[in-house]
Amino acid sequence: IRPKAKLGSLQCIKQAQASTRWSSDTPSQSHNASMVRLSVIAVSLAAVGSAAAFAPPSAGAPLLRASAPAVARTNAGVRALKAHDEGGVSRRETVFRAAAFGALAASGLPALANAQVISDTVSPAMSQLQIIGDAQADLFDRVVPSVCYISTEYTSMATQLNLDASQLPKGVGTGFVWDKKGHIVTNFHVINKVDNAIVTLTLPNGEQKKYTAKLTGVDPDKDIAVLKIDAPESELTVLAVGDSLKSRVGQYSFAVGNPFGQDHTLTTGVISGKNRIITAPTGRKISGVLQTDAAINPGNSGGPLLDSLGNLIGINTASLGAGVSAGVGFAVPINLARPSIEQLIEFGQVQRAILGISYLERAPTASESERGGLPQVTRGIVVLEVPKGSPAEKAGMLAVAKPANPKDPKSKPTIGDIIVGINKDEIKDPLDLSNVLSKYKPGQKVDVLVLRGPEQKKQTLKLELGAFQGAAFTKLENERGADFATKGTPINVPLGDIAPAVTPKMPQAN
Repeated sequence: IRPKAKLGSLQCIKQAQASTRWSSDTPSQSHNASMVRLSVIAVSLAAVGSAAAFAPPSAGAPLLRASAPAVARTNAGVRALKAHDEGGVSRRETVFRAAAFGALAASGLPALANAQVISDTVSPAMSQLQIIGDAQADLFDRVVPSVCYISTEYTSMATQLNLDASQLPKGVGTGFVWDKKGHIVTNFHVINKVDNAIVTLTLPNGEQKKYTAKLTGVDPDKDIAVLKIDAPESELTVLAVGDSLKSRVGQYSFAVGNPFGQDHTLTTGVISGKNRIITAPTGRKISGVLQTDAAINPGNSGGPLLDSLGNLIGINTASLGAGVSAGVGFAVPINLARPSIEQLIEFGQVQRAILGISYLERAPTASESERGGLPQVTRGIVVLEVPKGSPAEKAGMLAVAKPANPKDPKSKPTIGDIIVGINKDEIKDPLDLSNVLSKYKPGQKVDVLVLRGPEQKKQTLKLELGAFQGAAFTKLENERGADFATKGTPINVPLGDIAPAVTPKMPQAN
């Protein structure tokens, strides 16, 4: 038995049929109408004959048959057998169908609306849309148990500001289950400076369970945080991890999150760009970011960006818009985030190689150099501070020296070192430094090429790379205990600058 589907374009055919009817007030007009119908039928049959003559013969070629005797014209229909090309409707079948419908419409059959297409392949557009819709719904149902609702509170801030804690709005974010141990991945800016975080799981049966989260660790430079909840394995549905390197512009993407507190909202779109650059809450650049036009709004932060198979390809992080989606959203690709996630779970901190310095995010302009007394810097990174005990201090790196007499307007700062290379890699800006350091591990030794002093004399420093030890300003209980929470340097990011920054790219003026 062949599956039947309603003809999706019946309304259009009815309109075409109506447009071919003329008034029968006079015999002449009726005769003209009949001649037009006969002409259309002749052209349609000619098209059928041409298709039959020129189309290559194949087994199973479609046949056009009336579904009822000619005397019973009220039950006229079309029957098309399966095309040889099982991947879809063949060109020859399309010609046959078009010709048949044209002939039937011209002949003015009154019951054309009862015509049906009977095919082994689902070809009507409406049926295809239903298949796509069902696939999206199945994807959503499958990932809902993996996506978490995260609510946060800032009660200590209320105390500091002498405010009623109940009057402060609660923060809302999204996370997702990473493993059966209860680790939840979200954004750093979702949990920064919070007093507590409640993670709500939605089980496959629709039941919701709430858990107080502990902090596993943070990587502010990638805007990543990992939480821990004490949930049984039976309640933890791990999200499948995909390969973001295989993502292509134009492929479908799906975001699931809690925008504006509306839990488990699905937005759809495509990967609209790759290799974007955004600024992390710490001011460091995140490169290789995915861009999507699936709506990303406040509350989506930390949620998953999925491919058409429901695999995780990114962590939704930012949107280009004034607090609402502008159709340009950004997600940290999972291939970039995964090493940080795994290191946070294993060590509680990311194992990222660092020089242990602070530096200028950009080189001073000509006017700034003139006012500040620094030489013009065209390439490299100006070392601003070298903390005591840092790998840079042990290697003998020099920072900008403050004016000897700050009150004397003639007293100017003195430039120290400008980093221009590490081993064989050139360093032109902070993004180069981040990319180069990502190649190394803490403890490895490198040669750092610097330009020293106002004379910018070349020097090579032998440096043993240190390890990044970042902590969050938060009162969340640490998974490894209170002693571990005191290790590392807290990253103090003001709440006003908490979300990753996106700078629109504007064309150069002519």
